[in-house]
Amino acid sequence: MSSSALKAQLSEMGKAVLVAGLALLVATAVLLVSAERDLRHSNEAVQRTNAALLQLAEIESLVIGVDYSARGYALTGEQLFLDHEHEKQRDLKVGIAELGRLADAKHADGIARLRRLIDRHAVVYAEFVKTGARDTKSMAELITNPAHRQKRYAVLDELHTLHSGLMDDLVSHQVRAEKQQRYTLILTFVIVATAFLGGIMEMLAKMVLRRRKGLGHRAPASPSDVPADV
Repeated sequence: MSSSALKAQLSEMGKAVLVAGLALLVATAVLLVSAERDLRHSNEAVQRTNAALLQLAEIESLVIGVDYSARGYALTGEQLFLDHEHEKQRDLKVGIAELGRLADAKHADGIARLRRLIDRHAVVYAEFVKTGARDTKSMAELITNPAHRQKRYAVLDELHTLHSGLMDDLVSHQVRAEKQQRYTLILTFVIVATAFLGGIMEMLAKMVLRRRKGLGHRAPASPSDVPADV
């Protein structure tokens, strides 16, 4: 095959490889952008769910704090307990609103139910405060009233249910983020490998062409070019 024909063939092969490589790079780059976007969303979901779990723990602490403060005021009459109770009630409303913002939409019904249970239990706190330390017998009846205790347990049970649901969400988001992280790494490797192989192919084509040119220059003369013996 002549040098010009070989050059033309290698040129056509190079163009085909270049087009295929560029198509693969573009397709992989599009997939990588999408994968990175999904990974970012999954990481945000993990962070948001972690924040929701922390907020839920804070709400549980506030529920217990409100209970202790209301009982403390009812038993001692100290204004400090009543101030704490009012402060924690305000913090509870803010905390539940924040939990609704952080948690996945599927927990909206559970959060609304928790809000209603806390409001119902707030009536018990109001009775504690109203009765006060003056009526020891009535206070004892309030504290030991099974219906009132059940309201408190209902709040705690709902908190635990929400906690279990959020933990399931956290595990799910973490698994999804890990899968997307691996997918992103694979796509990045494909892009790097494609670029590297493209460079190798170009280098090999140039080497073959140079070698063919060198062989053409060193080719022996044809018999017709050798002078005949006199």
